[in-house]
Amino acid sequence: MKIKLKEKIKRISVEYKFGDFFRNFIAVILGIVITFAGSDYISERNTQKEVEKSLMLVKSELMLNRKEMKSMGETVSFEQNAARYLFQYKNRINEISPDSARMYTPTLFQWNKFEFISDAMEMLKSSALIQKIKNKELSLQIIKVYGTIKSAENIFDIYMNYKTQSQDKFNANPKVRAFIYQLTRKREKTDDRFEDNYMMEELKLLYSQPEGLQLIHSLPNIHNPRAYFHCVEEIDKTIAAIEKEYE
Repeated sequence: MKIKLKEKIKRISVEYKFGDFFRNFIAVILGIVITFAGSDYISERNTQKEVEKSLMLVKSELMLNRKEMKSMGETVSFEQNAARYLFQYKNRINEISPDSARMYTPTLFQWNKFEFISDAMEMLKSSALIQKIKNKELSLQIIKVYGTIKSAENIFDIYMNYKTQSQDKFNANPKVRAFIYQLTRKREKTDDRFEDNYMMEELKLLYSQPEGLQLIHSLPNIHNPRAYFHCVEEIDKTIAAIEKEYE
């Protein structure tokens, strides 16, 4: 009877120590799991904060590009409308008012340059944060809108190159070169009223030379400026998507 009692006490003691060890072991494991889970949560939260900051920069960049794109579209539209207007009066030059001549004629010879930026987008890609955007449709939309901006920029470059070539052909005409030379000498001896007369004389020269008529006639037909305004719409959609996701 005493032996059985000792064995029972020993067995209870062993079982108690094993159970205590098991409980401690589970506590340690749970502590490790909670620590790693908490660390992952904090890391993910910090990553998403960085993503949000980067996308706010992208949003600001897109707003600047939108302003530039809108200005580009308006510039091309105005130049093409000016060329259409002047072409309509090629046989009725006396009906063109000095104000219209002064407003529209210079657009045929203006050179424009627009700058688009992508620094925030490049930073988003180089830091691999674009892969951390949870909304994959948004990340794809951002990539696509920058591609649309680049395409519109390329279209404008083609437009300006063609316009410049037409200008160069017109300016290379001997009669035009003589006109410019005479104009330079006259400007040294005349007042501001000379400018109105000059515009009308320049128009007569444009209408009388094939290179001038080609410049006026071809400018509206190079391409449709709708591409720029479509790009503005895509930028607006992307900005709205960023705001919906993060604001």
